[in-house]
Amino acid sequence: MIASLSRRALVGLALLLAGATASHGQEDGPPEPSHATEAEKLAVVANAIDGFIRPGYAQFHDRAAAAASAMDALCSETGDAALQDARDRFAGLAASWSRIEFVRFGPVMDDNRLEKILFFPDRRGIALRQIQGILGGEDETATTQERLAGKSVAVQGLGALEFVLHGTDAETLATDRGGFRCIYGRAIARNLASIAGELDAAWSEDAGIAARLTAPDAADPAWRSAEDSLQEIVGIFIHGFEAIRDLRLRPAMGESAEAAKPNLFLFRRSELALASLRANFAGMKDLFAASKLAALLPAPQAYLKDSILFEFANAGRTLSELAPPLTEVAREADKRQGLTYLLIVTDSLQSQFAEQVSPILGLSAGFSALDGD
Repeated sequence: MIASLSRRALVGLALLLAGATASHGQEDGPPEPSHATEAEKLAVVANAIDGFIRPGYAQFHDRAAAAASAMDALCSETGDAALQDARDRFAGLAASWSRIEFVRFGPVMDDNRLEKILFFPDRRGIALRQIQGILGGEDETATTQERLAGKSVAVQGLGALEFVLHGTDAETLATDRGGFRCIYGRAIARNLASIAGELDAAWSEDAGIAARLTAPDAADPAWRSAEDSLQEIVGIFIHGFEAIRDLRLRPAMGESAEAAKPNLFLFRRSELALASLRANFAGMKDLFAASKLAALLPAPQAYLKDSILFEFANAGRTLSELAPPLTEVAREADKRQGLTYLLIVTDSLQSQFAEQVSPILGLSAGFSALDGD
């Protein structure tokens, strides 16, 4: 269905929906602000932590450990089956990160963990040059987790492991000729498992980051009030959808099929770009449900819950109708209509959280995920 819609029709539909939503909220003047108590706001924060963030990092830890084990096995006994298992484990790891990656506060921001896990976007091609340099020169300083952790963030995360498993000459991993490549990949996987374990442990502690967010204190430099904590949760949606729109979709899609730059899709070598986007949206939909954020909306604005769920459903349906690889979809005018529609839905979701939910809750849009990029 989506593939048959013209770009003009898609844009027109989006404008119609946006106009309907705006008129709904403005019929009786400015939207009524939320009257939620501090306890109610902190309950939403606690729900987000227990129902989404902690399970998300626990799953990421499990998937990272599985990927490391698969790389251990591949390096011990090469072969097509072992290589496929390592690739499958990487796919699971990438999906688990995509679910939780827009939680950009707390322990993941310490010690450059965020960039170590995923160095993206890489507009100057730094990572590829450095990774190829390590492989071409068989750099022994990149063969253990401990030594790799001290190197450039560009050579120790998911992007680096993807290149090892799916980049140029990756097929040598199934043979005796891929020895160094496998050892480097094993170091990357072990490093990711170590970082994932640190994040899982930090969020699991009752007296750690979770306590600071659910019991904010005026003396805390980051979270002094319930509003500070709640803003972190709402910011996941605002800046997450912004990043999907402006970093994951627009650069690769271009303005037309002819202007597309599909090599800019995240995880394009492994053909996991679509799976990653599906996990992005599924994660944020689950966060919206688990946090019970909509319960803070005043009665006149309660319709926003259904509006947001409607757009999540649109995104889910569109993503299910698309087929990998997105590098081909973006180049074909008929097929890319689904991506165009997804871009519109993403923009709608970002707008609803940034321009409606956030001000109703007395919050600001906050620091942009794109500032400095």
